[in-house]
Amino acid sequence: METRCPGQDMRNWKPEDIFWVSCPQCGKEVEFWKDEPTRICRYCKKEIPNPNINLGCAKWCPNAEQCLEKYNRV
Repeated sequence: METRCPGQDMRNWKPEDIFWVSCPQCGKEVEFWKDEPTRICRYCKKEIPNPNINLGCAKWCPNAEQCLEKYNRV
């Protein structure tokens, strides 16, 4: 069985880990999940950075380098 990072395991998420942000270009609402670095507004196609992303676990997690590879591709 593969172990998951507790912070990224959706079984440990709270309702506030999924939230909405107004697009700075068109004002429409864009849904974010806490682990998404960016989203594309489906109305105006602007790329929006996640204002609430918190990768503080990377400071102490032994698997941080492997885990953060997906964020470096963005």
